[in-house]
Order: sequence, then C-alpha cells, then structure tokens
Amino acid sequence: MTLSLREERPGDQAFLRALVIETVSAELGAAAWPEPTRSLLLEMQYTSRRTSIRSNFPDGQSFLIESDGRDAGWLFVAERDDEVRVVEIMVAAADRRKGVGAAILRHVLERADRAGKPVRLHVNVLNAGAIRLYERLGFERAGGNDAQHLMEHRPK
Repeated sequence: MTLSLREERPGDQAFLRALVIETVSAELGAAAWPEPTRSLLLEMQYTSRRTSIRSNFPDGQSFLIESDGRDAGWLFVAERDDEVRVVEIMVAAADRRKGVGAAILRHVLERADRAGKPVRLHVNVLNAGAIRLYERLGFERAGGNDAQHLMEHRPK
C-alpha cells in the first residue's frame, strides 16, 4: 500500500461530502433515522463541520489521503507557533483498520518532532478505536470534557 497526501482541490467536494456524511452517520447512528430527515441533518452536519473548521483554523491545510492513487481519507492540519493541531482526520470505511490513519499520523508526528512542536487533537470520548490508535502512537490525554478528550503527543 502506497500512501500520500495531496492538497484539497475544488473537484474533491463530492468525495469529502460522502466521507464526512459516512463518518458522521456512523458516529450518530443515523442509519435508523427516517428519510428525508436523515439526509437533511447529515448534509447540515457536513456543511457545519466544513464551515467551522475553516472559520476556527484559517491557517490550516486540507489534504486528501490517497492509498494506491485513490482517495481514502481526509486530513486537516493547522501548524501554529506552539503546536501542530490535527483538526480532522477521517479514513473511508473501506480503508479503515489497514494502517492508513496510523501511517498518516506518524508522518504528522515526524514533521512536528523535527519542528520541536507537540501534536494535539480532540477525539470523541465514545470513539474507543481512535483513542486506542492515538495511545499506541504515544498520545496522552491532556484535557477535555465529557464529550471530547484533548490528546497530546510531545516532541521527542
């Protein structure tokens, strides 16, 4: 498997919409929601998430994760003076549990280590799989609340 990151382009919107809706739908258990309510609410989630990220992290960069040349996920990272913030990382369901997320995060960690910066991210407290991944990679809980953990990886 060959992984790469490329900057988001305008033509990527259909993939990103499908990826965000797929991910949010699973997080919220939306498969049981009645139509057309489900589609409307998931579209609102997509729009809200994309708008919020751009608004809160105008200095961030949006990348598509490619696996063997095809779109497999999304990474949004904001490099700041005092940290590297992983704002969003999503891997398509078909590509999960294959090491895609871990490999991309290792790449982010290596760059941050070279810059002497910690990497921070938020994760839903119910997302046990992601929390295990982050802990395997050396992240530790550094704060948060009942809904989200703030996790941090200190530079070496």
